[in-house]
Amino acid sequence: MERPVVDEHPQKVRVADVKPSEEHKPEDGWMGMAVQWVITRASGGSERTVFGITTFPPGGRHDIHRHPNAEEVEYLIEGEGLARVGDVDVRMVPGDVVVAKVGEAHGFWNTSDTDRAVLLWCYGGAASLEEAGYIHEPD
Repeated sequence: MERPVVDEHPQKVRVADVKPSEEHKPEDGWMGMAVQWVITRASGGSERTVFGITTFPPGGRHDIHRHPNAEEVEYLIEGEGLARVGDVDVRMVPGDVVVAKVGEAHGFWNTSDTDRAVLLWCYGGAASLEEAGYIHEPD
């Protein structure tokens, strides 16, 4: 059976077309970071997963928070930083991956004074931030 080959599909998203969210505020723990919500229920039609990319400027960070309804996997592809996992800060360099289990405290800080950090991340168990839940718990 021959299957069609298409360029466009409702479950395909081009990262270059996804603008960083302007909804996230520093008082809620989103410090100077550019968050792209690439795959969600609304974009791509996911049912239980969110995939995103966050770019942190030098010194940028995502304060400690929890998701009561999802676990989160974070993969650093550029730069350096510290990922909070539970009550431990984990040094991260490109190629490192961490997982924050459901309800576990986590966050990320770009520790460079000069270079950006780029983090790919994915929620499992929820298809949006609202479904994952977001509880900001700064240190």
